[in-house]
Amino acid sequence: MNEQQRHALSLRETDLSGVMKRFYGDEELYVSCLDRFLYDPTMAELNTAIKNQAWDEAFTAAHAMKGLAGNMGFIPLMHATGQLVVLIRGGRTREIGGCMAQVNSSYRDITDAIRQNFMQTGEEKES
Repeated sequence: MNEQQRHALSLRETDLSGVMKRFYGDEELYVSCLDRFLYDPTMAELNTAIKNQAWDEAFTAAHAMKGLAGNMGFIPLMHATGQLVVLIRGGRTREIGGCMAQVNSSYRDITDAIRQNFMQTGEEKES
């Protein structure tokens, strides 16, 4: 990762120190996982389950996204999905709309940062 990429992630409160410990310092592996994160279906599954009020599926997807966000170091997304898990588990469905707005906002923020700073365009980016 170059300095610009590190900075982009740190602006999104990504725990790069913790991530590098979990990835045993393998930045190349982490960057490849960033790419995979963009195509992971969990967020779409979560939104669909919430829309359909399929609370068991929503819980499963929210819990999975919380774990994925935590492993990737995406702290705001991890906290937002963690709160969502608590709401769903507690049957507090009336509070889910506001929480989902935060989940979606955090998700968009990190995926936009990944697309803007890690995805290859016509030129090869520095590593």
